Order: sequence, then C-alpha cells, then structure tokens
Amino acid sequence: MKFRQIGLLAAAFCLAVVSVAAVAGSPESMRDTQVVKVVKKVSPAVVYISSTHKVKNPFFNPFAGFFGMDRFGSSGPEQTEHSLGSGFIVSPKGYILTNEHVIMGGTQIRVTLIDGRTFDAKVVGTAPESDLALLKIDGKKPFPTLTLGRSDNLMIGEPTIAVGNPFGLSNTVTTGVLSAIGRTVKDGKRTYSDFLQTDAAINPGNSGGPLLDILGKVIGINTAIIKDATGIGFAIPIDRAKRVMEQLRHYGRVRPAWLGFLPLDLSETARLRHHLPGGVVVARTYPFADSEALRLKRGDILTTIDGQPLKNAGDINAKIAVVNPGQAVTLGGLRDGKPINVTLHVKLMPKRLTPDMAWVLLGLRVRPSQGAMEITDVRRGSPAEATGLRPGDYLLAVEDHPVKTEEEFLTRARSALASTGLLISVQRGPWTYYVTLNLMESQ
Repeated sequence: MKFRQIGLLAAAFCLAVVSVAAVAGSPESMRDTQVVKVVKKVSPAVVYISSTHKVKNPFFNPFAGFFGMDRFGSSGPEQTEHSLGSGFIVSPKGYILTNEHVIMGGTQIRVTLIDGRTFDAKVVGTAPESDLALLKIDGKKPFPTLTLGRSDNLMIGEPTIAVGNPFGLSNTVTTGVLSAIGRTVKDGKRTYSDFLQTDAAINPGNSGGPLLDILGKVIGINTAIIKDATGIGFAIPIDRAKRVMEQLRHYGRVRPAWLGFLPLDLSETARLRHHLPGGVVVARTYPFADSEALRLKRGDILTTIDGQPLKNAGDINAKIAVVNPGQAVTLGGLRDGKPINVTLHVKLMPKRLTPDMAWVLLGLRVRPSQGAMEITDVRRGSPAEATGLRPGDYLLAVEDHPVKTEEEFLTRARSALASTGLLISVQRGPWTYYVTLNLMESQ
C-alpha cells in the first residue's frame, strides 16, 4: 500500500513539473516580457498633446490673388501651425506633466488618451528654465496615472523604456539602457544641467513623455534636444521635475531658489593651475545679502556640494532645484589654495530688487516720467557709470521688457542677481540705444 501511495505521489509530482514547464515555456508566456507588462500598465496614462499656434505670415500680400501670386501668401495674414508632443497623467484629477516647449505659445491645447477620448487642456503653469509645464484636463471619472519613481538611486546600464508619440505616431515604445547621469546639454541660448542620458530612441513628439524603469516607474521626462542624434536621448530627472511640478500646482510658477552668491564655471586656466577636473568660482557676493552668504568670498573655488563633485555652475542650480527653502547644503573648495567648507541654507530669490539693491548692484536711481523711467542719480564706480549713463537719461526696457513703473523696473532687474550683465534700452535726447551693464565692474 505504501509503495502504491509513493508511486501515485511521484506521478502527481512529475505531472505538475511537466505542466509548469509547459506553461513556463509556452510561446505566449515567453512573449509576455516585463517590458510588455510595463507598457500595458502605463499606456492608459500616456497622452498625445497637440498645440495650435497662430503665426503671422511674413509673405502675405492682400493683392496676391489679383496678380496670380497665390503661392506668396494669399491664404491670409495669419496662419495656423500645430506642434505635437507627449505627456503623462500624474493625478486622478487630470494633472499632466510635459515639456514647456511642447505647448509654448499655444492658443489651443488638446490632449488625447489611448482610448480615443480628447480633452481641452488648460495651462496650470510653465517653467521655461526647466523646460517643464503642468496641464489640467477635466473629466467625469478619475484618470489613470503613472507612478513617479526616484532619480537619485539610478544605476548606469539599467533598462529604460520610453513611451510617447514621435512624429505623431501615437503610443510608440522604445527601449534601451541608462547611458549616463548628470549630463549638461545646450539648446540655443539655454543650458540644461543634470540630464539623464539613454540610448532609447527619443525623437520629436517623444518630448514630454515618460522615461520608465523596468518596474514601470517614471524616472525622467523625455526631452529631444540634439537634432539628428542617433542613440542619444535625454530626460529631465523626475526628482527635479517633482519639485517643479508641485510649485506649478500651488503657485502657477517656479519660485527660484538661490544661495546668495553668483557661481560661474571655473576657467580652463584655473582648472589647470589648481589641478582640478571641474568646479565653480564665486564670481560675486552681494553686500545686501544675508550674513550667511557672506561666508563666501569673491574668488573662492568650489569643488563639492554635499560631498558630491561640482563640474560646473549648472550642478549647483540642479542641486538647489530639488531641495526645499531652508534646507542646508555644504560647499567645499579652496580659498587662496587652502581647503574651506561652508554651510549655507537655500533661500527663495527675491521677487524684485529693492531701490537700495538697485543702487548697490546697478548704481541707478530712477523715477517714472513720460511713460518711462528717468534716471535721477548714478553712483560713482558703479556699472551704470562705467557704461556712461547719466542723470536725465530715460530707461525704456530691461532685457527687452518695457518698464514704465518703478515696480516693473525692479522686478525685471532682479535677473541681475543671477547674471554677469544686464541689457537695458536707454533714450538720450532723440537717440535710443542698447547698453549692457557689466555687473562685474564693481563689488
């Protein structure tokens, strides 16, 4: 009897093993890979974004039709253009994260889900300096969402999955690996730091879509920047995007943070002299800044932030972009060749200069007059005096933005805190001209 029971158990075990092996080795199960599972899971929350723009036709001729010149613009003085991109839903309430350049200047933004539903979207806020935008759509039922992961613990070589709408081809999936982190990429006049690099194909239309890890969590936001590149795609780290997103949701804009000094990339000459692979130099401090920031001195070389190497000034901006105001960071480096360590607390950059800040930083006092800002006083030894400005000149614009009130002037002039020069438009008598205040002229 015992032998019979043993035989039955052995037979049952063999049958189970064969059954499991058959299932595990079936063609269907082999095709249903982890990538397939992730794509099935996330696709409902990845959206197709189309943005409509009205643009002037520079070749429009209202008489073209009379002279058989239809091809030179008889369609009208305004034309409609469309831009296409991707995005993904981050909240059941319909909040969508995407790239700012996907919807930049759009007069009508439409969002289409994989199930064919289409919604008009409103812009909650944009952050051009980060190339991020937050949209909102409204529906009767909660929307599917993606799970936001982390980008501070990524491993070079781990699998990546990109989902988006390249060239208008909806729900396109590409795969690759994480090629690098902390990349700095230039796009025209803008420089973006701390990008993720992947060899998953990122093409126009992928912009704004999610870059996922093998578990289906969002680790970045795809951004197509380098044209005609093969095997090189970039994504904004999700940790940075999350902080920007929360600020856009609550304030409609990003409140810039700073450490109270101006960092610039270390020159090649300085790097070679100090035998450093990278770093930043404290280009200027501000007498009106809090006493904490004045622990640094002009000319200090900074090489680390919270123990991590600093390659360039963009690394500082990337770091403070993911921390909250009030949080401390520690900067390490050299002062006159000797090691230093300085701890500073991240603060919100002022919304505007005060009149006293403008006097110290720019060397100007102004007052509203005749629809512009009349310069009433110029400080000796200031950038304003070095440029040749004098009382009686009229300041018309700052960085190409017209200023007619002191509030507008002080708000626009805030950009001087984070730059080495300030472009202004000035009128003297019948003449109008541009000058750049060299903010490195005085300290």
